[in-house]
Amino acid sequence: MSRPEIFYINLDRAPQRRALMEVQARALGIALTRFAAIDATTVDDAAFARLSTRWERPITRPELAAFLSHRALWEIASERPGGLIVLEDDTVFSTHFVAAAESVAASGYDLVNFETVGRRKFFARHRTKGMSRLRLTELVREKSGAGAYYVSQGGARRLLATAEARTAPVDAYMFAVCRLRTAQVEPAATMQVHLLEERGFDVGLSTQTSIHQPRKRLPLSTKNLGYFARRLRTQLRLATVNLRRLGDVEFRPAAFDGEAFAPLLPISREALAAETRRYAAADQSAS
Repeated sequence: MSRPEIFYINLDRAPQRRALMEVQARALGIALTRFAAIDATTVDDAAFARLSTRWERPITRPELAAFLSHRALWEIASERPGGLIVLEDDTVFSTHFVAAAESVAASGYDLVNFETVGRRKFFARHRTKGMSRLRLTELVREKSGAGAYYVSQGGARRLLATAEARTAPVDAYMFAVCRLRTAQVEPAATMQVHLLEERGFDVGLSTQTSIHQPRKRLPLSTKNLGYFARRLRTQLRLATVNLRRLGDVEFRPAAFDGEAFAPLLPISREALAAETRRYAAADQSAS
């Protein structure tokens, strides 16, 4: 089975991030398709009121915009027999990303996570598929991270089946609400810019996120009972998974190999600047 098409989500007002993705893609010899992200400022009040209150707490406008952007790509994946790969625009590739991307469609999983954010996850013991120097390890429950993943056609259709009635931050929706058959690429084949910087890598570009904002604790009230009920259901499911750590589940971070990123970093600042200038020139020509 051939490599699925690779899309990356990018806001029109973030040309430096677009350059980050395109410069890396040329260096690796892969093709990326840009998807213009839904901007939080364009989410209308009626849609926000309808969709922002269906998780364990109210979700923010940036979180809802991110969810809607991913959902649009799930719609594309639902029409592709081989599924597709979805990236956010602060993704940094490792030397083995291409090999991983060429293996996921035949894996049989609904969703395969390429990245790690360093947090521990619930892995199924002894449920690993080898892929040369890589492996796919089955996940019993994922924790977080929607920056780089493969979704199959069937997985996309399952995600869409409840996407009107249920909304949440993208990673929580994919991994906790829908609970697809999921696996992790190990060692992780991608990592976000800021996480690599925290590990001491010079990426060539620094990024910040507007999605994760400080949130106030919800007061216990009649108005908030729905949020608390959904949170309680999640905690009960999580308790069941934790009990399985006595047997067939292990709780650990995904494997990470810094040597798989070091040869590609830092990304050329000159190439990034030139790419960004090219976008600016194209915009001026079009106006």
